[in-house]
Amino acid sequence: MRTDARNDFRHADVHDGPAGSSLGEYAYALLRSWWLILLIAALVVGAALAATLMMTPQYRATTTLQIEREAMKVVEMEDLIPSESPMDRDFYQTQYELLMSRSLARRVIAKAGLADHPVYREQVEAALAKLGPAAQGQPAAASRRLAIERALTDSVLASLEVEPVRQSRLVKVHFDSPDPELSARVANTYASEFIASGLEHRLQASSFATKYLSERLTQIKQRLQDSEKKFVDFAGQEKIVSVGEDKPSLPAQNLEELNALLASAQDARIKSEAAWRQARYGSGLALPQVVSNPLIQNLMQTRAQLSAEYQQKLSTFKPDYPEMLRLNSQMSEVGRQINTQIANIRDSIKAQYDAASTQEQMLEARIEQLKGDELDLQDRSIRYNMFKREVDTNRQLYDGLLQRFKEIGVAGNVGANNVSVVDTADAPSAPSSPRLAFNLALAAIFGLFAGVVAALLLHAMRSSRETSSR
Repeated sequence: MRTDARNDFRHADVHDGPAGSSLGEYAYALLRSWWLILLIAALVVGAALAATLMMTPQYRATTTLQIEREAMKVVEMEDLIPSESPMDRDFYQTQYELLMSRSLARRVIAKAGLADHPVYREQVEAALAKLGPAAQGQPAAASRRLAIERALTDSVLASLEVEPVRQSRLVKVHFDSPDPELSARVANTYASEFIASGLEHRLQASSFATKYLSERLTQIKQRLQDSEKKFVDFAGQEKIVSVGEDKPSLPAQNLEELNALLASAQDARIKSEAAWRQARYGSGLALPQVVSNPLIQNLMQTRAQLSAEYQQKLSTFKPDYPEMLRLNSQMSEVGRQINTQIANIRDSIKAQYDAASTQEQMLEARIEQLKGDELDLQDRSIRYNMFKREVDTNRQLYDGLLQRFKEIGVAGNVGANNVSVVDTADAPSAPSSPRLAFNLALAAIFGLFAGVVAALLLHAMRSSRETSSR
């Protein structure tokens, strides 16, 4: 009965046209070979189950790190927190590659003691077997350690996975192993050694810079001392005295002062020359010094009184009268005294004129001498300024290097790093692989697909035989 129904179903589909015929034929083939499909699916699922159960369970431990573009600038007042940079993508990719580097893996192997762990015992024994029994002694011990690290590096890197967290500065470091405690230990060791390697790199760079700057400081200091000695020796030899920056030299200062004195001396000489010309000619009675002289004025008043008395008595006595002779003698004496005082005033005016002229000439001579000294000083100052500029340049270079040396010393002692641990790895309680349910589901899907393909191929083979038998 069941066979007849299937034949009726097949014959009914034949009359539905080409498309209906093909679909009906395929459906008939699948229904006819349902046991084959289920058998193949069951075999694939069974094989997947057996393979999954035979796999060694792997435990994944994860450490989360935060990586900044730059370390916190502790020794600088501004920009304490690093800012964003357009080069962040290259920087972070470099950090990820460093996390997966072989050198870091070897540090982790040594730090975590993986050579003594049972998980890696076979690989360690294989590496030692390649060395042979000749590996004895201290140099051989280093060779054994290096061979073990090389043998375990690929295994450790194969179990490592670096997973950057999108849109953040976080990165997750996964490590898989059959031992959950080992996974956690290696993941945490990766974090600590990555931070330590970064600090060592910074300290090495700081140490190199410090050593380099120390050597340069010694050279520049010696150069500064030599240039200062040359500068001082030349200044002493040429007798050049510095009066300060942006100030004229001593000859220039004296020249400026003497020019002012020369102007005053010329003014005094012109005035004294005018006074002497006035006093040189005439009686001198109109000279201001004579008019203002009380002695001369008293003498002139006495002479006027004697002259009046003489004129008064001349009407009574003859000129040769003794009284008239006495008055005439007194008038002559007073006149002589007046002339003597006027002559003294003339001599004083002449002396003032001569002194003013002499002072002017001396100032002019001194100014000419200072001009020559200033020109000679300017000529000698060319080398002086060259030595001085060399001293200033060396001092600026030395001060700049010394400041940089101190800054690097402070920054190197701070020990700031741009990597920090956000979450440490804990020993996982359940294995991360193999995933039994996922593997069985995937095997079931693949098994059903393989069974369908096998059923269709079997149907095609039967159809071909039937066609050939006809």
